[in-house]
Amino acid sequence: MNIRNYIAEEFRRAVNDPANIENGVVDWDFVQADLMIEFTTNTIIEQMGSLEEFFAYFDELVDLHLALETAV
Repeated sequence: MNIRNYIAEEFRRAVNDPANIENGVVDWDFVQADLMIEFTTNTIIEQMGSLEEFFAYFDELVDLHLALETAV
């Protein structure tokens, strides 16, 4: 499994973690922090090439989550 799949799995877990939800809304900063703690900056850079690549992928995951949430 590649790093993007691992990040997506951890993203799903973090989005559903009650500690990352404030007043019924996901706190994306908390979710992002969970991912950075789980994978470390060095691992992300080694596997994805840069932090910018990680942040772009994180934004894609947020957009997908919000789109699916709106569709339900």
